[in-house]
Amino acid sequence: VIVTKACARRINALKAADHNSNLKLRIAVDSGGCSGFQYAFSMEDAAVEEDDKVFSRDGAAVVVDEASMDFLRGSTIDFEQELIRSAFAVINNPQSETACGCGSSFALKNFSENSTAH
Repeated sequence: VIVTKACARRINALKAADHNSNLKLRIAVDSGGCSGFQYAFSMEDAAVEEDDKVFSRDGAAVVVDEASMDFLRGSTIDFEQELIRSAFAVINNPQSETACGCGSSFALKNFSENSTAH
């Protein structure tokens, strides 16, 4: 998983605004959304679990649980600012076959072949 500079800047800004140097971005993949799976983003200061994977850049941390890692492997985590919204986003996900227009959900490549593993 790659963390962009924009993502790291946003995490660090949230840490500063909350006066909490332990905040980190957690990304999870849940079933649902208009394309089959959806990304869930949350800021947390809880301890990292043993099976979590942590990706850092410029003092900012992104945490992914073991089950979600299979869906995110090779992805880039970004922070996008547009006129209509600003949000964390998963981009260039090699596990994704198609994504919805807003980018918050996706369909898994070869889902029928991979569905027994999840």
